[in-house]
Amino acid sequence: MFAQQNNFTSVSLKSSASQLTEKMESAKSLYGEFEQTKVIKMLDVETTSYGRIYYQSPDVIKWEYTKPYPYSLLFKNNFIYIDDDGQKSKQDMTSNKLFAKLGDLITGSLNGKILKDDANFDVEYLKKNDHIEAVITPKDKSMADMFEKVIMRFSEDKMLKSVKLQESGEDYTLISFKNWKMNTPIKASVFQP
Repeated sequence: MFAQQNNFTSVSLKSSASQLTEKMESAKSLYGEFEQTKVIKMLDVETTSYGRIYYQSPDVIKWEYTKPYPYSLLFKNNFIYIDDDGQKSKQDMTSNKLFAKLGDLITGSLNGKILKDDANFDVEYLKKNDHIEAVITPKDKSMADMFEKVIMRFSEDKMLKSVKLQESGEDYTLISFKNWKMNTPIKASVFQP
């Protein structure tokens, strides 16, 4: 029904997954910019943040907010390093399953592994004009409590355009990406806590 209402066509899971992950898996590094919009319908609140994302294969990610204030998360070696405008902290992901799942979700979105993780997610592929959407439903209850669905949108050239984290009800977070640079050198200092 969703596919018909939005002029989407359901497409083959196997061919879509391999087409999308092939490009993502070839990335040794990625750099991009993002705009993140959080919508809370009941309170009629919408907030927007901006920043940069860095990825180093196989699983190091720095998520750096630049506006409205500096804040960064670095996922590296089973730790999350948080820098809240100079106030630094470190969380062990192995002792916090929720942090670990969040790290896996972010990393899996960039390297494509989430699309192949049949044990933890159900994935449906939809195609409309120049893009493919992967609608991902978590099987894990703790993840499902955070997000009802994760909708990844890919451009015609198989680059990630956006990720929508749909919560239960009408609340969601939409992250739109631009200016992707694949396999270009990233300074080692970017990934230092």
